[in-house]
Amino acid sequence: MRRQISRFILFVIYILVGPRLFLSCQAPNNTIQHPASLNTTSHPGSGLVAVLTDYGTKDFYVGALKGAMYTANPQVKITTITHQIEPFNVAEGSYVLVHAAMEFPPGTVFLAVVDPGVGTERRSIVMESPDHKLFVAPDNGLLTGVMDKLGVAHAYEIKNYGLIRKGTVSATFHGRDILGPVAAHLAGGVRPSDVGPEITDLIRLPVTPARRDGAAVVGLVVHVDRYGNMITNIPGRLIEQMGFEPGARIRVTIGNEAITATFATTYGDVPEGDWLALINAEKLMEIARNLGNAAETVGASAGIKVRLE
Repeated sequence: MRRQISRFILFVIYILVGPRLFLSCQAPNNTIQHPASLNTTSHPGSGLVAVLTDYGTKDFYVGALKGAMYTANPQVKITTITHQIEPFNVAEGSYVLVHAAMEFPPGTVFLAVVDPGVGTERRSIVMESPDHKLFVAPDNGLLTGVMDKLGVAHAYEIKNYGLIRKGTVSATFHGRDILGPVAAHLAGGVRPSDVGPEITDLIRLPVTPARRDGAAVVGLVVHVDRYGNMITNIPGRLIEQMGFEPGARIRVTIGNEAITATFATTYGDVPEGDWLALINAEKLMEIARNLGNAAETVGASAGIKVRLE
């Protein structure tokens, strides 16, 4: 009787424990890994690509770009920063890109295409910032603002042609054929180092910083927004050092045009149509007209010189 009970107990133990003991004894080399686990990114991925271009929305270019990205990675999430950068204006694209990028979470992939040199010897690159954001762009200075404000952790030239659009690569549409698909693959978990060799000699735009000139401050318009407000590269701290007080009258020279503006805290501080100068949300000096188009009034665009005194 005792022998039968012992056999029964051993049988129960085998049923409960045996399979787990068997599995634990299997060699690690027999484990089957999912392909995705073999190629994970070194940064926290969000699956998100934020897009900035000068394509506009009249033509098929934006649609084709998105289509190529979805073909490369059907699960990619695409959001738009803007497609309204002034055509070929790399400096404006650099300004808009970095001020949007600072608000996105780590792991976001940014696709930036303002590319007057498309099809030439200029490189296509991927850059990673220290806060683990990825930037896919032509190497033409478009990432200057990002480099200056966020920094550079690593950069790579795109040479892995297995990541680009299948078929012939157009000499005039690298956004669709190269940059877009690579951005989509990165959002899907491809490591930045898999796109090609690491590089360190990224192209930068020549930057002329704002400066004091006696009793005046001199800088540049870096962006004209859709309201006609002129955003300059003059930092608010420089204006504070000059001792400007709210309500003060300021002489502003924009190119060859001179106007008188009120130093204000917001647009409604002056009557409709009046000129004002304020420190905006990015802590930069902005020249505007309340409910009016300041840039159109003086014929200004990004790159024009500004002097305040």
